[in-house]
Amino acid sequence: MNDPHVIALNYRIDHGDTIDYSHAEPLDREEPGFRLTVAEAKVRFELKEHYATEEQAREAVAEYIRVWEFDATLEYGSSDTFRLVFENPEIIDRKPTPGRMSIAAYIPAPSASLAVSVLTRPPAYPEPRSDIALNPDARTMHQRYLGYRGGREPLASMANFCLTVLEASTRRPKRKRPAAAELYNVDERILDKIGELSAHRGGAAARKAAGIRTEFSSQERHFLDQALKVIIRRVAQRERMADAELPRISWSDLPPIQHRTQPAPKSKK
Repeated sequence: MNDPHVIALNYRIDHGDTIDYSHAEPLDREEPGFRLTVAEAKVRFELKEHYATEEQAREAVAEYIRVWEFDATLEYGSSDTFRLVFENPEIIDRKPTPGRMSIAAYIPAPSASLAVSVLTRPPAYPEPRSDIALNPDARTMHQRYLGYRGGREPLASMANFCLTVLEASTRRPKRKRPAAAELYNVDERILDKIGELSAHRGGAAARKAAGIRTEFSSQERHFLDQALKVIIRRVAQRERMADAELPRISWSDLPPIQHRTQPAPKSKK
């Protein structure tokens, strides 16, 4: 080709065997650098800028894809629920040699077959978000959360890790928790509850000895799961909008949870 130009990039959504997007409504979005269309688990980026090579074009949409995958897998709680797999580019020659036809032919990669055990059929594709950006803290917390949801890490250790990262990000030597609550505009009682549950619950998989005798209740598990999901996303929001006033995450935004008193220590005779 004399003057190759990438018109579009085509991907497919790889979603494992737990989700089926066949009932999802098509998605059509105009972004600054491309038009995004999604239908039948096929994703097309129609580019608005000039890119001479596939590599340049893919690099231009790479961070957008990473953020999209981050948010979708966080929402569903599994890395297998939403991943974009590259299939092929659409390339033309803007200055073809007279009398010669230049055609870039590509054979699409085979689509993933529909799994036999589908658990979820969402009515819509995950919406790409423009209010988040990734940093090492968000990425690491996200991976640990998915590790817990995938059965690779106990809930207590994951929750404590994420709380520790959140507090350390304030770079305050003292009063880290109040500083984290202020920086991320989250009710400090939520952080206190995460700290309390991760220290005093867990049974055999407890993080501390204080939690060995007390398993998480289903209500406590649900609270921690939702609270950590909200906080991980908030870390990504703060990265994207460092100077903006983010909406407050209040106690009422999370599932209700009942207080359980700790068992009284046995008296020594």
